Amino acid sequence: MAEHTVKVKLPKSLEVHSTVRLPKNLEVQSKDLEVVVRSYGNIIGTLKISKGSLDWRDAKDQKSHVLGWEKFARLALDHGTPRLRK
Repeated sequence: MAEHTVKVKLPKSLEVHSTVRLPKNLEVQSKDLEVVVRSYGNIIGTLKISKGSLDWRDAKDQKSHVLGWEKFARLALDHGTPRLRK
């Protein structure tokens, strides 16, 4: 199995509770990073980011749909919209 490192860069404008201080760059260790995705205030799904894969669980589904990093990269290149980095 391939070894992956996942780092998360947080924007400067991210508001965090005053009791919690997060570094600008986070690295996923043993716990997955979980992102709840909303559209117009409604949860459409949850994305879990781990060292080995991305897991998408639709809000109405019990099963996760898993993509390894290589497969995700290929999917993004084949189907994503190219955009210049800021």
